[in-house]
Amino acid sequence: MDKQLLKSLAVATSAGTTFLACIGGFVWIGYQIDTWLDTTPMCMALLGLIGAVTGFYMMYKQLKQVK
Repeated sequence: MDKQLLKSLAVATSAGTTFLACIGGFVWIGYQIDTWLDTTPMCMALLGLIGAVTGFYMMYKQLKQVK
């Protein structure tokens, strides 16, 4: 296989995994806070949005380095 293709696939996989990990981590933390404070969807939704923004930023940084 072409080395450039493998490098591109590795970067894309890494960026996608980072994006999902950011969202999943923040949603999990929000769920734990909601359980502790008994405010069921509020913190989970707020931290999910923060996780999405963080995930997009981290994905942007990773893909920017490929050029």
